[in-house]
Amino acid sequence: MEEPVIRLRPHHALCSMHFTGRGYNEEFARNMSAIHRRLNSGERQMVKIIMHRDSLCEACPHDQDYACKREERIRELDRAVAEACHIRSGQWLPWSEMSALISERLMPDGALPGLCDHCEWHAVCEKQHG
Repeated sequence: MEEPVIRLRPHHALCSMHFTGRGYNEEFARNMSAIHRRLNSGERQMVKIIMHRDSLCEACPHDQDYACKREERIRELDRAVAEACHIRSGQWLPWSEMSALISERLMPDGALPGLCDHCEWHAVCEKQHG
């Protein structure tokens, strides 16, 4: 049976690189863990870049009626990551390529990018890379 497509907002691609198993709630953490395992399975996992509700949003408590309560801020993050990585909505690429783009263009020195400064998960990611 074919696995469902992994659809990712650009900022979620960045977040997926730093995931430590924690989440907003148990359902979100379980969903993100499953996606994280698939992304890092060693296979040539393809992702579809989208600028709206994605595979991670499906279990997010901020998702209400297929829309994010934080949509305005989230769109800014998505645009910043997409612009820095030269990717566009609707683009398909291997996860290995997407993660390499993020590392090279957003984190060349290994530090979290400034666009993460106001994220509630910043301290968790910073600790992981500390």
